[in-house]
Amino acid sequence: MKCVLVVLLMVTGAVPCAGTGEFNHMFYVLYLKSSYQPCVGTLIAPQWVITAAHCFLPDLQVIFHGGYRSFQDTTGEMIPYKKIFIHPNFTVTSPKSDLMLIKLSVPLTFFSNDTLHLPALLNDEVKDCMIHTWLQTTDFFGNTVSTPYSMRTQLNPHLNCRRLLDGKFLPDMFCMGNTLGSRDPCQVVAAAPAICGSELQGVMSWATGCILTGHTMVFTDLHSYSPWIKNIISTK
Repeated sequence: MKCVLVVLLMVTGAVPCAGTGEFNHMFYVLYLKSSYQPCVGTLIAPQWVITAAHCFLPDLQVIFHGGYRSFQDTTGEMIPYKKIFIHPNFTVTSPKSDLMLIKLSVPLTFFSNDTLHLPALLNDEVKDCMIHTWLQTTDFFGNTVSTPYSMRTQLNPHLNCRRLLDGKFLPDMFCMGNTLGSRDPCQVVAAAPAICGSELQGVMSWATGCILTGHTMVFTDLHSYSPWIKNIISTK
């Protein structure tokens, strides 16, 4: 299969080849490292990354991983950014409007609207989606190792989310998963994207427990915030 070279407008660094027609979502997913728990950001335009507002933490770094299986394969390319835009209605005491946009210093030229885009319609139907996250584990020597991990789950109807979460479920949210499963702790990122087909449906704001053991994940619905997102991207 023909391999296409992805070229970044960076001073240094390179990314692996991807087969034509098999563009990996992981090219659009960036690891956000900070002095606290890490998050995942998603490229939604050549120079723009979206994540949760609660991820704006000290020493934030944006790292392009390029689809490699783990940080043991490559250290990744740290991408400088110009500015951060937190949704004006977000407060640290509420999950409402938990969104943040990061403007990169340079555009990532491989971005394509045909591969990943914002949701066109507000859907309240059950459908399969992928959650892309990073697992943090400890190796034999006691060092922290981060490994990309993707899980397939279903978007729940709003009625089920209200039943599961009661007053904690807000109109601009959707949820996935259920409250069954183990209560064992696990280390994962504090925010992650939900990609349903070619649409970036939402950004995880919080969860009732470990997302790997059947707990409910609560996402900010990006359809509700498309006007704000598009306005920031077009004017800033």
